[in-house]
Amino acid sequence: MNITLNQIEAFLAVARTLSFSQAAEQVHLSQPALSANIRRLEEIVGARLFDRDTRTVALSVVGAEFVPIATGLMDNIDHGLAHIQDILAGKQGRLNIAVAPSVAAGVLPEILVRYIADYPQIDLRIHDVLSQGCVDMVRSGAVDVALMPMRSDVEDLSQQLLFRDPIVVLCAPHHPLAGRRNLQWKDIIPCRLIVRSTDSSVRQLLDAQYLLHGAVLRPAFEVAHVGTVLGLIVAGLGIGILPSSVMRTVNMEGLVTCHFAKRSTPYWSICACTAKNRSNPPAVEFFVQQCLERFRAGMGLKQNKS
Repeated sequence: MNITLNQIEAFLAVARTLSFSQAAEQVHLSQPALSANIRRLEEIVGARLFDRDTRTVALSVVGAEFVPIATGLMDNIDHGLAHIQDILAGKQGRLNIAVAPSVAAGVLPEILVRYIADYPQIDLRIHDVLSQGCVDMVRSGAVDVALMPMRSDVEDLSQQLLFRDPIVVLCAPHHPLAGRRNLQWKDIIPCRLIVRSTDSSVRQLLDAQYLLHGAVLRPAFEVAHVGTVLGLIVAGLGIGILPSSVMRTVNMEGLVTCHFAKRSTPYWSICACTAKNRSNPPAVEFFVQQCLERFRAGMGLKQNKS
């Protein structure tokens, strides 16, 4: 049975108007073409759908029974197409996001508040994993997009720069650096530094900065979690260097923020990472656009101008 959409549309137009000529105008067909569609549909159904003579057209008994069936088919098609349009507009569907922990704590919550308000029908799933975990999940298709520090070793993935987050120094109020706003790396290198483990993107940035300034980073303490870093700083056991966005979500009691001089400030570059070898759900584009709009609107972070 190969009923076509044109046949259903022709049948419903005739059922509404009880006129082949008026129905042909409504569905933009010639009257012979419309009549051919009706005849073919009647052949498939196996019964006359209309009782007609030279002057009148009326639904047959079978035709009257077929009207709700045909109407339901058209409604299902219309609803299905509307659903697809909502998916294409990013209004419905599922979005799986991987996010590096520092990004999750620092900037993601504010983005999600706005995104959920604008796209409440999206089934949103968040996976907070380290940078390598973000990469692995994008590669495997477990997530659609990852918010993570930019990397130079993922040529098979697409990375769109979202913002550049300035790195700041944290110390206890009694520390000699407390309150400084024009720090140089020569001020930092002699200090006892509390850092996260080597799989942290910020730690990798710090290792590179130390080497750039002719030194090797030998931390006073190396720990796994930001909360541990902050606790050790409050205790006066050293200083910490973290993205400024992280400061938005931590308890700053017992902590003082210090700033590098403008030319010495390193930046933590965060990107939206997606796969190159498969198409992304439409929701990804709208989510990334939402991220960019929030940063432009002023989340206190420095965006890339290039």
